[in-house]
Amino acid sequence: MSASLSLRPAGGHDLRGHHVAELRYPRDCVLVVAGIPGAGKSTLLRRLFAMTGQESTAAHTGRATRVLDSSQSRTWWRHYLNRLPYAWWRPLVHLTYYGRLVLTMRAHNGPLVLHDCATSAWNRRLIMNAARRAHKQVHLLMLDVAPPTARAAQHDRGRRVSASSFLRHCDRWQHLRDAALDGTGAHPDIASTVIINRAGAQRLTAIHFEESP
Repeated sequence: MSASLSLRPAGGHDLRGHHVAELRYPRDCVLVVAGIPGAGKSTLLRRLFAMTGQESTAAHTGRATRVLDSSQSRTWWRHYLNRLPYAWWRPLVHLTYYGRLVLTMRAHNGPLVLHDCATSAWNRRLIMNAARRAHKQVHLLMLDVAPPTARAAQHDRGRRVSASSFLRHCDRWQHLRDAALDGTGAHPDIASTVIINRAGAQRLTAIHFEESP
């Protein structure tokens, strides 16, 4: 195992089996924290950015960092629609999340962190198109976790996706990861892609946003 204290990503980086304590990104960028359901995205964001079920703003990384997650939209809509099955109003949650995403990219001058599986091509296109209009770079941080481990984590937190949906996420994730590894990437305009495993995520102590050198 090799060790490095800090990395400013550019291009592709496969850090599985490596120890990187800090990642450093441009201060006015979009960072997509991606992974299949149960990969540990929420755990990482709670630890590094104090993300909760409400919309989060963290100031300890320099310029105020906004963290967006569809769970924030789900929490808001639950006040009004909780008596209905979630499957009925799930599309409304996602529509609200992506609407907030587009508006925040336009209005927010600091870094923006997105909690997103990123397994859907149309999701990635939407993010990239919104970022391009807002003149922001997009960086991708991929949490690569084995499906059984991710499924067990879903059981532990009591929030599971259906078996068929999980399999689709896993299949798409494999293609996305393979594209990142062979250099074709998730999208030609993504500024950097970093792949870490669960051990690497646990060793990551900070994500900083700063002026470019």
